[in-house]
Amino acid sequence: MEIQALKIFNSIKLILFLILVLGVITVLTACGDLVKESDTGACNSAIDARNYETALSVCTSRKDKASALMGMAGYDIINLLKSSGSSSKKYDDDSNLGKDDVSGLSILNILRLSVAEIADNDTRATAIANSKNYLDNATALLHPYLNDNSTPLSTDEILLDTFALAFAMQLNQLIIYDNATTSTRTFPDNLSDGTLDCPNAAASTASELRAMDGHLWTAERDGIQCARMKSAIAASDNQTAVL
Repeated sequence: MEIQALKIFNSIKLILFLILVLGVITVLTACGDLVKESDTGACNSAIDARNYETALSVCTSRKDKASALMGMAGYDIINLLKSSGSSSKKYDDDSNLGKDDVSGLSILNILRLSVAEIADNDTRATAIANSKNYLDNATALLHPYLNDNSTPLSTDEILLDTFALAFAMQLNQLIIYDNATTSTRTFPDNLSDGTLDCPNAAASTASELRAMDGHLWTAERDGIQCARMKSAIAASDNQTAVL
């Protein structure tokens, strides 16, 4: 019974994933690269050529400018198709690091920002931050008009806004937590000398604990939470009372 239930569960997950991919492809292909092509020749040519910086400067419509920003973030039909063969496999649960969340890795694969595409950690971190900035700019361009009756968002713009928000939220999680800084607990130890300590969690292998790789471990989340608690306690006027 358990094996049969697992097969059914895996089948449902596969169907839901295929529906999601089909929906995204439909949104993208129905509108040129991201949305319906502009009537302006220069804008149209720039978007077709994936020259999004040029598109952002020459396109005049809200929708086309948002498309250009999304393209600069790495979100277009070419990257989406390339990402279909990318792995988002979790690492096994680790006694020190906890569970591996790869939700962010799926987004990195789509935007072509994973370790497989950008091996250097610092370069990849910068690229992820830049991508989030472009996504945020797309949201800033579209979201204020979500409930604007005078110039409402089109269906394509609503979908672009939704993707920009969702992707930016995932990238923000990686920027905050996925930094290879860990702790075995969420609250700092009060050592005998009066100092506060967030004990590191050891990684099984170096490759499993890597900054900005889309593999977000429980211990990485705990590390940030512990560091924040440590800073808050240290800044308290009455540290002894807090502890």
